[in-house]
Amino acid sequence: MFRKLMIVLIAIGLYAAWKVEIPNVSAPTSVQVKSSEIADELVMTDAPKFASQYDGHEWYLVERGGNRVLELIDQNGAKKGFYQFESESTFEGLILDQTTRDEVEKIGFESVRSYNKGLNRYLIPDDPSFEVFAIDGSYVTFFFDQHDDDRLKGILSVDRRVEEASDGYYGDLSKEGTVANERLMRILMNWDREKFGLDALAYYEPLYPVVRAHSQNMAENDFFSHTDPQGRDPFNRMDEAGLTYTMAGENLAMGQMSVFHAHWGLMNSKGHRENIMQPNFTHAAVGLAYSEDDSPFYTINFITPR
Repeated sequence: MFRKLMIVLIAIGLYAAWKVEIPNVSAPTSVQVKSSEIADELVMTDAPKFASQYDGHEWYLVERGGNRVLELIDQNGAKKGFYQFESESTFEGLILDQTTRDEVEKIGFESVRSYNKGLNRYLIPDDPSFEVFAIDGSYVTFFFDQHDDDRLKGILSVDRRVEEASDGYYGDLSKEGTVANERLMRILMNWDREKFGLDALAYYEPLYPVVRAHSQNMAENDFFSHTDPQGRDPFNRMDEAGLTYTMAGENLAMGQMSVFHAHWGLMNSKGHRENIMQPNFTHAAVGLAYSEDDSPFYTINFITPR
């Protein structure tokens, strides 16, 4: 059913010896309820270490030169990548929140359209929210904000050998990595809210069974929708869980290569962005599940508890 919503790439001129795969990526969708009631200010903190999709590597949240950055560290303590997001931090002469897509493209970095892993070639989706380049032995993804003059907002760098050794599009699908990605999605949203002077979306334990169940339902039953086969919308599901709220909303994503790609896909979609940047939401929960073909399904519920 959801296949009508997929973004499909056409590969031309690939070698016959390669097996070509493309990810199933969702067309985004969002639901929102508005209210004038605002809850008390909430503060959220998170642990500085997260499992990654790269086997034997973990993300560490560290501070470098006064800027926070996620660093991908292997089992020997060696740095194999990073995710950079702080405003005015720099990379290769580029300045986050200032440099535009046009300025990046004029530099002439080597563009990357696919990852080669063994005898498989994995095509990178043609998505306006990011571009991938080969720079100094790494695959570097630049994330752009179409709602802010296409400015550079995030940089994901992964050692080429680490990326090419990972499994398929999505890498390690361990339970630990799944939970880490749920947490990272909320953190990524909060870092962007922080840039706009908004309060962090706090952890809300009662929502997790709701969002995880909906993601699992989509993954197992081959659909992608706010309304499940049982006819329940997000608010029905919250009501059945006994949750009370002054306002609530839901974002869905499916098929993106990483939690970073999923976040920026949502940020570049108007309806999703409005939910993420809604100042009156106070809490959020992210549920992640994988289908039989390993495609990720994200359900994000936003809520202001009553």
